[in-house]
Amino acid sequence: MVYNFQFAALTNTFILVADILSLIMIKLITVTIAVLLFSLPLKAEKPDSSAIITLSKNSYAFVYNKKNARVEVKEILNTVYTSSAYMVKLPIAEIYNNDVTIDDVEARVDNHSVHDFKPTYAYYSADDVFFSDEKICYFPLLLSKKGSSGNVIFTESVDDPRYFTTIYFNDGFAIKQKQVTVKIPRWMNAELKEMNFGDYHIIKSKTYDSNSDADVITYSIQNLPAMNREENSPGPTYIYPHLLVMCKSATVDGHNFKYFGSVADQYDWYRSLVKSMDHNNDLILAKTKELTSGLGADMDKIKAIFYYVQDNIRYIAFEDGLAGFKPEKADEVLRKKYGDCKGMANLTKELLTASGFDARLCWLGTNHIAYDYETPSLAVDNHMICALIYKGKTIYLDATQTYLGINDYAERIQGRQVLMEDGDKFILNRIPVAGATQNYDFETCKLSIAGNNLTGNIAHLWKGEDKEDFLVGINGIKKENADEAIKRFLSKDNTDYVISNLKISSITDPDKDFSAGYNVEIKNGASLFSKAYYVDLDPEKELINATIKIDERKHDFWFAHKINIGKETELTIPANYKASAVPENLNIVNPDYEFHIQYLTSPGKITYKKNILLKNTHLAVAKFAQWNNDIEQLAKTYNQTIILKPVTE
Repeated sequence: MVYNFQFAALTNTFILVADILSLIMIKLITVTIAVLLFSLPLKAEKPDSSAIITLSKNSYAFVYNKKNARVEVKEILNTVYTSSAYMVKLPIAEIYNNDVTIDDVEARVDNHSVHDFKPTYAYYSADDVFFSDEKICYFPLLLSKKGSSGNVIFTESVDDPRYFTTIYFNDGFAIKQKQVTVKIPRWMNAELKEMNFGDYHIIKSKTYDSNSDADVITYSIQNLPAMNREENSPGPTYIYPHLLVMCKSATVDGHNFKYFGSVADQYDWYRSLVKSMDHNNDLILAKTKELTSGLGADMDKIKAIFYYVQDNIRYIAFEDGLAGFKPEKADEVLRKKYGDCKGMANLTKELLTASGFDARLCWLGTNHIAYDYETPSLAVDNHMICALIYKGKTIYLDATQTYLGINDYAERIQGRQVLMEDGDKFILNRIPVAGATQNYDFETCKLSIAGNNLTGNIAHLWKGEDKEDFLVGINGIKKENADEAIKRFLSKDNTDYVISNLKISSITDPDKDFSAGYNVEIKNGASLFSKAYYVDLDPEKELINATIKIDERKHDFWFAHKINIGKETELTIPANYKASAVPENLNIVNPDYEFHIQYLTSPGKITYKKNILLKNTHLAVAKFAQWNNDIEQLAKTYNQTIILKPVTE
């Protein structure tokens, strides 16, 4: 969907100039083949303290452009920076696009004009954005002395109130004093919805400007902290104080403008964009017949179409004015073999419709966004999928979610409200919420002791998003390197964990679970001292380092998806040996998660069972202390070892 230029402009202001063209577009990659979340400490990254914003005065005004017969928004963003050190080079950056223009830029340092002041204007693109109309204006602002003051003023215009969605108060630097003013003429119907004000000291005032017949709403804030960049945090709409600007309508100069006074208005606008498309129906029908040839059952046809789009259409992001909201024609996506979420959803819909099924487009916001359609705005949604109405049931099809089967839903869309097509009407619905059992990572091992090593065989099974994470990583690697990559993943890059005779199931079938079987030799897995063996049956130890630095982290921690990890290891005790010491069992049951470890002894064998269950992906700050205590108990259990001694002792 369209990039939120208001928030982009805000967050990108504090990125180092040398990194601007790369870092501003980085998004967290949630899938990696070599690194697991469970082994990482959960800590925060401190904000920049090289400068503070001593004063920020941002004003926004709705104006009528008589020449173009449209309502526009005029913005003046006035920021004063004060350096906290010598030779501070501030990276000033402002995002704009085809619907937002930068009319003027001014910069002064210590009340003097900046020498050779030449802002750079450029397009930028990101690894996951194939094309974007987003542009950037950037320049360095050098504050050579400690206490130097730099004043930057951007003057901008937004050509359609629909795109004026949010006003954020925080910045990458701490703000001593801020003032936000919004001027709304009486001919403009707009609402400011206050979000996340919480404990912030924000004073609101409202006056009337008789000269322009406008209400002037002013927010004054003192001592705003800098934005904290923390991995796995909720999206900014959940965290930072901001205004959600809801532009509903305008009546000015004899013209009536309808924006989003209701969700029906928003749907009508989306619907108009969809209806304006002209598909090549012959190409779509031909492809549908090719994909479903020889298939008799409806569900087989549905899967063939959906999995074709998943497997053969490369996901890209395409953001270009209206194209940020308007899907590309299905036949064009089919021809080019790539598309964004809207293009992929539209192709899925058209292929299914051509095959006689009831398929519809759905707009929604992923869990990165705090709003739903109770607040009609372009800030509400950032994603599009297809819905299939089949035998009275609604099946949601997200083709961007590669390797997830039908009826498996990614965490990011579970429970989210969807705006679904219904002709000239619409349906509001919610995507089902799946339990942790949708995802599964289960391992069974049979091991025996050979000197100082453990040897045996292992079978591993993955389902749901655990399977998807694995397969996305594997299929992103050259095929000649895939086996080696799988071995490195399974061993967690541990050179003492030697895998042989690896056999895996299909790495392309989203309908089936993914499995791997192999022989293993765990070097130094058993230590022999004074005839006693000391054995550790769990080299993975998921979450062992997952305590949270409470004194550093400010925001809730959101896991990528629910977790259901199981492990069952059977160790054959050497002849003439017995279990002398077995670690205590662990049973931690919490509404959000469960940790279970159990040791069972039987003649000649010890069985180790583990289950790590994450039922709620949102770990609130208030629960960090309990989480840390439980992780410490888990780590303590992990670090205990089995002791085997001769039966004669």
